[in-house]
Amino acid sequence: MPSYSPMKPNRNSAAARATRRPRSDRAATPPSAVGRALRPFGYLLIAVVWTALGAITLLLPAALPFGLWSTNPDRSAQDLVAGGAVLPVLLFAVFALVVLVPLLGYAFVALPLASIPLAVLSWTYVVRSLSPRYAGERLSSTGWSRNVIGPPSIGATALSLLPVRLTPWTRFWTDLMLLGWRPSRALFVAGYPYGLATFAAAGWLYTPGPVGTAVWGVVVAALVVATVALLVRAFRQRVSGRPAPRAAAGS
Repeated sequence: MPSYSPMKPNRNSAAARATRRPRSDRAATPPSAVGRALRPFGYLLIAVVWTALGAITLLLPAALPFGLWSTNPDRSAQDLVAGGAVLPVLLFAVFALVVLVPLLGYAFVALPLASIPLAVLSWTYVVRSLSPRYAGERLSSTGWSRNVIGPPSIGATALSLLPVRLTPWTRFWTDLMLLGWRPSRALFVAGYPYGLATFAAAGWLYTPGPVGTAVWGVVVAALVVATVALLVRAFRQRVSGRPAPRAAAGS
């Protein structure tokens, strides 16, 4: 005789959705005793990982000047001219201004903004997980958005380590993190002078004499200051247009 397996319930049915606990309720549910005991170690591991990633993203702009210096530390701009490499250098400069500077500048700005605030939030949760004041509540949550950087997916992209209890400290770092995760024209514009500063820093390697070094130093400093000013403006625009937060599952 044929055998029949029991019918599995449909998780997407109306009855299943009615009995499913909303994410906001899960975020408001106090953590278990085991969760309270283990979460300091979990947040510590996450904090170490994001701190390492943040340090790497901060050091990325130095890769180009260091790479040029390590290949030939004694080369100068006069050597390039004497070697007949003027045309290739000009062509590369045009390509860099049109393609490399915008892309690398955006990456050099967005990656630290996306990683360093998460490291700060993780260390904040480490401290809070050890405090009896936060023992009865969840510390972080996960939200979903379709307007952030992430792998291709049908649904929204998950954003973890969002604070459950918003304070001026956690709100600042959350807004700063979202500035890096959400692509915007303001961030793209802010990254362009930083990309220029990365290539201008390499000018120190090809400019002989203290005067040339001082000139390139002023140029790089001015570009960095311009980047900071544009980032501050982008952050203020982000805060002024902050959307209402979505409740999510806590941890």
